[in-house]
Amino acid sequence: MRNKISFVAVGQAAGNIGRLLERKGYAVLYVNTSREDLDTLEDAKFKYHIPHGEGCNKDRRKAKRLVIDDFDSIAAEIDSKVRAEMLFVIFASGGGTGSGAGPMLTDLLVDEGRSVGVITILPARGESVKSHINSYECFTELTAIAGTGACFVIDNENGNKMELNGTFVNSLAAFLEIPEKHKSVKGNVDKAEIMETLRAHGMAVVVRGRGKESAGVIQAAGHGALAAPEPDRAVKYITASLAGNVKMADLEKAFGTPIDNFQTFNDEETVCCVSGLSYPQSRLDEVYRKVEENKELIKRNLAATRETGLKGGVNFLEEMEEPRKEKTEAKPKSKRDIMSKYLV
Repeated sequence: MRNKISFVAVGQAAGNIGRLLERKGYAVLYVNTSREDLDTLEDAKFKYHIPHGEGCNKDRRKAKRLVIDDFDSIAAEIDSKVRAEMLFVIFASGGGTGSGAGPMLTDLLVDEGRSVGVITILPARGESVKSHINSYECFTELTAIAGTGACFVIDNENGNKMELNGTFVNSLAAFLEIPEKHKSVKGNVDKAEIMETLRAHGMAVVVRGRGKESAGVIQAAGHGALAAPEPDRAVKYITASLAGNVKMADLEKAFGTPIDNFQTFNDEETVCCVSGLSYPQSRLDEVYRKVEENKELIKRNLAATRETGLKGGVNFLEEMEEPRKEKTEAKPKSKRDIMSKYLV
């Protein structure tokens, strides 16, 4: 699987995840507007600094402009350093570089006909209002991209950031290693089935547990590093290596009946990926509410900024009057069209 899947880590938080994946043998390209952030990635093999970038300070629009100006070079770096059958773009939704550039870069790569998945991060409830603004705007863009594969959503509310990153990477790596490490006379999961699972559009969760009963695995899906699945039971694939008394029928009962399931067996631990889920709307509603609750404070702060003669501001207040209203847009006809829609 290391020859089939590679990663592009955009921004500092993504770099932390990328380093864990690289240590497990996967190819990772680190892209950042901040040279200082890249310098912290000791022994990283492939690093790319976007020209003229000096960090984005949680300014999503600044990140977008830098990527637009340099997209051809970024694409060339991907082709020469980490080209694979499927590419995962990693970024934090609440930051600047990753939040601003991540969805647009994903969209542009999908437009090139690549198979692209996403690994992104939700801010914890105690993080700044700006992080929540960025996160909501980022997911508004991300969920509008029709051609993406699996989207893994790490939720920083669930614990220590670095520990969550480690838990997720270990679980994902264990899932990707199923074809190599788990063999059974009762059935096997091959590489093609892993890839089919990861290409399913929508949110995905990966669960790893040593418990011998189905209930423990099901409970872990809602209490791990990733955002919990929605209760609507929408699901496309369940792929697992089952241990102990864990049964696929129990997983389907909990997560929903998939289009297909793939399973094998082992004697140590259950490793399961559920893909094609709905995006974590309940959690995103919380992000939206935090912004709404602080809207008046933000307006006062912006007014105070204008009174001092400084220029600046954010345009999310007007946009969020009808946050779920769908925009009718003509299908983009060129890369420039795709880029332009992210600067509206």
